[in-house]
Amino acid sequence: PRVVEHMVDTVLYFENDPGSRYTMIRSVKNRFGASGEVGVFAMTESGFREVRNPSAIFLSRDSVEEPGSTVSLAWEGSRALLVEMQALVAEGSGNHARRVVQGIEQNRLALLLAVLQRHGGVDIGGDDVFVNVVGGLRIAATAVDLPTAAQQGFRLAIVPQANVPRKAPGGIEIIGVRKLDEALEQAF
Repeated sequence: PRVVEHMVDTVLYFENDPGSRYTMIRSVKNRFGASGEVGVFAMTESGFREVRNPSAIFLSRDSVEEPGSTVSLAWEGSRALLVEMQALVAEGSGNHARRVVQGIEQNRLALLLAVLQRHGGVDIGGDDVFVNVVGGLRIAATAVDLPTAAQQGFRLAIVPQANVPRKAPGGIEIIGVRKLDEALEQAF
């Protein structure tokens, strides 16, 4: 596929979750540097139909307030999508802790768990950890590491101190933090 990307103007990848009626079309253009855009479509009786608010399909409204579920902002091309991340930590049942991920890279989870242990004082080395991105979306961006979102009615955002805006958007409180332990303290 990489050779094809360099030979043509655009390569379109169709991505979907087998259990979903939604399909993402990811365009990759690699002529003068990588760029990409994402479109989200629903399969209907008359063919593909554009999903105007794709964030709605990546959020399961019922569980957003449940423990282990949070909303993050993920950039796909020039589009910001709100996605729900679900995590479960369970007592390990064997000699080796299981790390099961869907929607993010396995190595990204390993890095996050190491940072949580080292700098957050969270020891889950022997526990099983399961992480899922709702809707079958695959996310490579590091933006989902400390999730935030304002447009869908959220009232609190924890962000790096350097990213605190001079004037907060209406109706949302923004808390700036310098270290992971400060973020965990504010979140819990």
